[in-house]
Amino acid sequence: MSTVKSAQEAVDKVADQAILAAIQQTFAVGGAIIHNATGEVIVAMHNNVLMPFLGSTTYFLPHDPTAHGERQLVDWYYENVAALNLPPPNQLTVVTTLDPCAMCAGSLLTAGFNVAVSAIDTYAGINYNSQFNFPSLPPQIRQQAQNTWAYYAIGAPVNRAYQGSTKPAFGGQGIDASSYYLTASIFDASVNTVRAASNNSGLDPSQLQNPATLPANSPVRRALTILSPFALTVTSANPRDPGAELAAPLLKTAQKAEIFNSVALLDPFGNLLVCLGGVENQSPIRTAFMETTRNYAVMRWTLMNDPDPVVRAQAEQYLTHPKYGTFVFLYAPDPTTPQAVMTFGAYGSTMEGPVPQSYPSNLQYVLLPGNTTPEALATLAQNLPPFYTQSVQVAPNQVLSQDLINAVKNGV
Repeated sequence: MSTVKSAQEAVDKVADQAILAAIQQTFAVGGAIIHNATGEVIVAMHNNVLMPFLGSTTYFLPHDPTAHGERQLVDWYYENVAALNLPPPNQLTVVTTLDPCAMCAGSLLTAGFNVAVSAIDTYAGINYNSQFNFPSLPPQIRQQAQNTWAYYAIGAPVNRAYQGSTKPAFGGQGIDASSYYLTASIFDASVNTVRAASNNSGLDPSQLQNPATLPANSPVRRALTILSPFALTVTSANPRDPGAELAAPLLKTAQKAEIFNSVALLDPFGNLLVCLGGVENQSPIRTAFMETTRNYAVMRWTLMNDPDPVVRAQAEQYLTHPKYGTFVFLYAPDPTTPQAVMTFGAYGSTMEGPVPQSYPSNLQYVLLPGNTTPEALATLAQNLPPFYTQSVQVAPNQVLSQDLINAVKNGV
């Protein structure tokens, strides 16, 4: 493990990761977990949204829409905390080249890390307004961010003052303008190309074929069944208006989850493709939605990179991009928690651009948790950074079917 002795060295370290990401042709963002007391760089990672398959120089996009550097760092920490006897998150800092998006901000706040940032993202960053007041965060968790996050000072000619808490590693310090411009410009150079590749990585529904017609031994059907035992066992007549047929998969999946919840993904034909619960005992950010969107994406990426061209063609013809599908939560996320910010952010990253507008939304829930109201969920969505409100247009809605709501209530 290497050691850094200043904010400048820390940002230089993560800037190297951003360069590696740029070479990989994914979002050029890098990050690292640094021990506050010693400056030890415990692990460094970069974005892997777009990723070559098994060393190939050609690859289908995307790999995992949630594979941002910061989200990966949080999961890495929980995968290794016991084996490596790592300090608790409040003694560590995630240093990142770019202001975290909503997904990553929610992940970092859920885990409780300190955070230190170089460049601002004025479109998707959690401090998109550059005022360092976290306008997208619910009041209940805004103070947590203000107590644990910092934005390093930047030297001339930028002359940005240090902003935020001094708890992160190298609190109160700054970096030179060259490092700041590197971390900002390298991301700016990658962002539009990667978003376009991600958002356009699937056939229009008019060109898709129905996976329910595939034989039992087809690679796509087998992969879906391995991922989720309920795959292709349920079909809704209208994918935007699922009925009581979805209650059993949602409830049975939730019963096996660490926290009683589940999320289903329907395709444009109304087929249930995936229904998964969370594994929060392994990492508090591995919620039902994160598991559903990540696992479906990686499965699709794997099939579309299969050495057999027949398998690749079948995957392309039968597996939809999620923007043409419908996500259905058993329970909506609690809008007072950082997990809700993470979830709506992860949905935005899954879409990675405009979603075909139709009613109802393709982001739905059956029940609300606790004393949550639809208005509170809508307020959280409407206060997200511009990428989520202007491009993706995050709009959570309760399912229309009272039969589905009643079936779930009777089964809870």
